[in-house]
Amino acid sequence: MSFTTLVTALFLMAPTVTIDSAGAVIGRMTLNAPITKVRSIVGDAEKVGKLVPQVRSVTSRPAGACVVLEVVSAGLIGDVVYKSRRCPTASGWAEHLTSSDDLKQMSAVWSLTERGAQTDVHFSLTVDVGAYAPTILVQSLTKDQVTTTLQNLEAQVNALP
Repeated sequence: MSFTTLVTALFLMAPTVTIDSAGAVIGRMTLNAPITKVRSIVGDAEKVGKLVPQVRSVTSRPAGACVVLEVVSAGLIGDVVYKSRRCPTASGWAEHLTSSDDLKQMSAVWSLTERGAQTDVHFSLTVDVGAYAPTILVQSLTKDQVTTTLQNLEAQVNALP
């Protein structure tokens, strides 16, 4: 493998994380794994919670085709506790805040696209803590969280048989 091919391959696999005009933090990466392997992790809300370093615990209970989650996550000052609903979409899963004393808004959307033996992963996370912290600080921390989550996803997928 040439140096250029190796660098290109590494660049395509590394997560890219941006902030869109609406304030959502968008992470993208391509995994060298079939979509079934990626789905086995991203499709399980509790496994996804383990990818996020700030998440201390996730409990889920079925609610039709969806799951209702209770999440405890490390925040800037103390733990952030919230409930959300996570449902399948045409290309992945969408999770939206249903209640919290700590968060004003939270939504997370996972989208997977099969590319032969590879899978494109798109992860969008929007967090609004209201007046507790400046938006730019929350987005910066969220950007780091999305990057780490995608890197942890890649490690978990690579560890699968």
